[in-house]
Amino acid sequence: MSFAIAISPDGRLRLSSEEGPGGERVSSEQFERLRCELLRANAAGLVDLSSVDWPSVLPASLSFWRDFVRQFFRTLCHADVLPGMGWADLPCPEQSELQELVKAAPPMTGLEYLSSSLLERLWSELCEYAAESAELEQGGPQAWLRRLNPLAHLVGRVTFHLAENKRDAERPFAFLATYSHRVSAQAKPVHRPLAEALKQSVVEGDSGQLERLLEPVRRAASESGLVSELLRSKRLFAPQAWTPAEAYQFLQQSGVMESAGVVIRLPNWWASRRRVRPQVQVKIGNSAPSQVGLDSLLDFRPEVVIDGQSLSKSELEQLMQGAEGLQLIRGSWVEVDQERIREALNHWKKVRASHPDGLELVQGMRLLAGATISSEEQSLGGASEWTRFEAGSWLRETLQRMRSADGVLGCQPGRDLQATLRPYQVRGVQWLWFMTE
Repeated sequence: MSFAIAISPDGRLRLSSEEGPGGERVSSEQFERLRCELLRANAAGLVDLSSVDWPSVLPASLSFWRDFVRQFFRTLCHADVLPGMGWADLPCPEQSELQELVKAAPPMTGLEYLSSSLLERLWSELCEYAAESAELEQGGPQAWLRRLNPLAHLVGRVTFHLAENKRDAERPFAFLATYSHRVSAQAKPVHRPLAEALKQSVVEGDSGQLERLLEPVRRAASESGLVSELLRSKRLFAPQAWTPAEAYQFLQQSGVMESAGVVIRLPNWWASRRRVRPQVQVKIGNSAPSQVGLDSLLDFRPEVVIDGQSLSKSELEQLMQGAEGLQLIRGSWVEVDQERIREALNHWKKVRASHPDGLELVQGMRLLAGATISSEEQSLGGASEWTRFEAGSWLRETLQRMRSADGVLGCQPGRDLQATLRPYQVRGVQWLWFMTE
């Protein structure tokens, strides 16, 4: 017996049992509890799914929704708001991120009802549910979180800030550690430099208070060499001017810091999910092939781009000869991994040399769909993350017409058809006419 979450036409989540291999070790008690919680409210069921007593391996649909609610709790734990009612208005992920979640959803009953607007609604329901539940909890918001998951620490609102400092060309980044010591009249946490907590601890002779504040920092230090060194040298308690290499090391390790319970504030160009980085872009089908069909050969051209814009020769030289990590290109900081860029670029130059007449249509469509066309691409490993594929002008227009051939004129089935076509049948004839042109 296997369990799955289904979506109803009105956007309600429901738990069902299906015939099939089990093996996920979900007990009947867990099944019944989750079923009842989902009947009570979407948010109640999702919150239950986030608790630690569920197996690490779940059926695909349950795993998808668990990942969604875990993302919500990561946002909640690191939000710079008053715990409790402040959670009622947590910022929802951007539409582009929600759309990516929809695309990545596994097969499930009612998948056609899954949309970014539904995820946005569920996020809002989770916000309201978390705020109300935390206020009703006897021990308050922290007790409610710990009951759900003992690792959901909110002890010590320590924040690590990384910002640009354009006044210093050699050390263009500034780092500061702060802590939230009170709530303002506008219900916002007020931050102070972490050094003041150290001074206050010495003056009051209360080292225990400082230890509690630094608890998430010590957890981060156990996983991050950078945080460990900052804490050991006490540089953590003073503002720091950093080089791009030092800032990149911090950015690379910021994930483990967040997981430990430290709040991280990063520049927008890094904090956003759509991080800008140079990539090898392969544009496929820019020009019309000599003949259209499955045997068509599509032209393709690899080039290095940033945010879809081609680099000039001098910019490419700067990119490949400059420092690893972070580089300032066109006035913006971008993440650079020269080895992977070079590896991806050389691979596609070899592919172009071995396919001088172009790629087959099927190969081009596979690449645009995210699949590979050879075992060599699978061996690229991490370098594949630095490669993007884009349909050229002819292929993009052709694919658009394939999706909607309503504008095809002059296509009539002929006098031999003794029937009046319905609107959807007319569209079908138009599409077939276009496909056989």
